[in-house]
Amino acid sequence: MAKKNSYRQYLRQHLSDLIDETDLPTLKKDFMKARWLDQVLWLEGRATKERDRHYSLRLLTIIGGVIVPAMVGFKSTNPKIEEIVGWTAFGLSQAVAVSAAIEEFFAHGEKYKQFRNTAENMKIEGWQFLQMAGPYSQFESHDDAYATFAYHVEQLIQKDVQGFVAQFEEKGQSKEKTPATVAQNAELALNNLNEKIEYQAQLQREAEERRRWEEEQQRLQSEFSVPPQPAVTNGEDVQTTPPVSLEDLPPLGAAAMTWFEEAEPEEPNQQESMNGKGNSEPAKPSVPQLLTPEQAAKIMDCPLADCQKYLPGVLEALQEYDILDKQVLIGLLATVRVETNGFKPINEFGGPKYFTKHYEGRRDLGNVQPGDGAKYHGRGYIQITGRANYRNYGKKLGVDLENQPELALDPEISAKILACYFKDRGVATAAKVGDWRKVRKLVNGGYNGWDVFSKYVEKAKAVIG
Repeated sequence: MAKKNSYRQYLRQHLSDLIDETDLPTLKKDFMKARWLDQVLWLEGRATKERDRHYSLRLLTIIGGVIVPAMVGFKSTNPKIEEIVGWTAFGLSQAVAVSAAIEEFFAHGEKYKQFRNTAENMKIEGWQFLQMAGPYSQFESHDDAYATFAYHVEQLIQKDVQGFVAQFEEKGQSKEKTPATVAQNAELALNNLNEKIEYQAQLQREAEERRRWEEEQQRLQSEFSVPPQPAVTNGEDVQTTPPVSLEDLPPLGAAAMTWFEEAEPEEPNQQESMNGKGNSEPAKPSVPQLLTPEQAAKIMDCPLADCQKYLPGVLEALQEYDILDKQVLIGLLATVRVETNGFKPINEFGGPKYFTKHYEGRRDLGNVQPGDGAKYHGRGYIQITGRANYRNYGKKLGVDLENQPELALDPEISAKILACYFKDRGVATAAKVGDWRKVRKLVNGGYNGWDVFSKYVEKAKAVIG
C-alpha cells in the first residue's frame, strides 16, 4: 500500500509542477488540480482496487477448479481421511462457485477496464493540453486552449458516469435471474477452467521455449563470434564502446538516459560518412516503406501532417542502423507515443524552473556547470537528457550536441539518436522476439507508462503485424 501511495504522491507532485509551469491564471490552475488531476488520481485508485478484487476472485476460482477434481478422485484405505478430503472438496467447490458468482454479479473485471480506460483517456487529454498537441495545436497558449480542455474533461467524466448508469440498468433488468441461473453460470465457469489452465500452460511453455532459444543464440554467438577489432579511420584506431549492463539503466524523464559518463572517442570525419558526404560513398539504398503516414497517424492518434513530415526520416534512420523491421517499428512507435504523446521530436514537458529543480547539479547526468539543468533538458523522440548524454551522442553522430543541444530537436538527428539507442542498447533485439516488457524496461529502466505503451503496441500490431 505504501508503494501505491508513493506512486500516487509522485504523480500528484509531478503533474502539479507541470500545471504550475503553464501560463494559466491561478483560478484555472486550481481547476485543473481540483477537477482534472484529482479525477485522474481517483480513477487510478479505483482501477487498482477493482483489479485486485478481480484477480483475487479469479485466482480462487482457478486454483479451486484445479484442486477440487483431484480431491474428488482421491482414494484412501483410511475411511476417515477419505471423508475429510471429501468434505474439504465439497467446501472448496462451494467457495469456487461463490467466487464465480460474486465476480459475475459485481463485475470487478469490467469495472477495472472502465476505470483504467477512463484514467488513461484523462491522462492523454492532459498531456495533449500541456504539450499543446493534437486538438490543442491550433491554439497560441494554454489560456486560449483552456475552454476546449475543460469541455473535453467534462465529456470524459460524463461518459464514465453514463457507462456506470448503463451497468446499473443492466443489473436491474437481470434481477429476475433465478438461483438456478446463477448456479448454471458458476458451473460454466468451472467447466472453462481446464481450458484456461491449459492456455496458461501453453503460454508458459512458449516462454520457456523462447528463453531456451535466447540462451542458445547467446551460446552460439560466444562460440563462433570473432573478437571485435578496432576500426581504422585515417590510419588511427577507434575503440568500440564497451557494453553497459541492464542494471545501469535509469528511467526516462526525470533521469533520462543517465548511464553515460564518458563518451568513447571518434574521428571528426565520421560525420561526413553519416551524412553521405564522402566522395566514394555509394548511393543509399531505397528505404522499404513498412508503414504509410496514414497508418502511422491511425496508430499514434496524432495529426497526419506530423507523420507525413517525420515518418520518412525515422524509417531511414532505422535502415541506416540496420534495424528496420516490423517488430522493431512496433516497439519504436509505442515508445515514441509514450515519450512524446505524439509523433514528433519535442522539448520535455515543463519549463526552466522545472528543469532546474530536477536536473541542476546532477553529476550522474554530467550536469556539473551552472545552468546545465535547463540547458540539457529532455529533447527529441526519446528525451535525451544531461550534458554527458548530449556529448556522447553528439560524438556518435558527429554533431556538436554539447554546445548546440537544440540540435537534438532536428528531425534527422533526433531519429538517428533514437535508432542508435535502439541498436546499441539491445531494444531492437528484444522487439524482434516480441518481448515488449523488456523493450519498455530497456528504454525506461522500469515499467512507468506500461499501460499506454502496451496499448499502442497492440494498435501497431493490428496495423503492421
